[in-house]
Amino acid sequence: MKIKYNSEIISGIVFLVAAAILWVLVPSQIDTLETSAVNAQTIPRIAIGGMFLFSLGLLLQGVFANEKKVVILNRSTFASESFRKEMRSVLYALILLAYIVLLTFVGFLISTALLVVAILLFYGVRKWYYYAIPLAMVGVVYFVFKTLLHVSLP
Repeated sequence: MKIKYNSEIISGIVFLVAAAILWVLVPSQIDTLETSAVNAQTIPRIAIGGMFLFSLGLLLQGVFANEKKVVILNRSTFASESFRKEMRSVLYALILLAYIVLLTFVGFLISTALLVVAILLFYGVRKWYYYAIPLAMVGVVYFVFKTLLHVSLP
């Protein structure tokens, strides 16, 4: 089966929709009592506006481009090295999504420690001190923010 697609159009549309949703969600997520022009919502709005503009540019680039990528799906496609690389990227993204979910349920310390271990296992790290150093840094960051700076971590 052959599939023709233009990745610029697809990603432009996806990120335009994401920017629009984020723009609408900013007032409900960032409460502010300030009445000045610059407040707590300013920097997120600038970032989301930039995301919207760049997504629009990507969409327009895809609309005016003539070339489209062709993907042929068969058994050899799923056995190829490029497919394996793509699946590794998808697996890495799933690890990060699992971290976000765990962060809300078990908190910063445990979920970040699990993320560190999962990423190191993902890359096939075998030496114990490669695990010890980032795990110690997670503990240091937790200590600094929680004890010294009195910042509430999730």
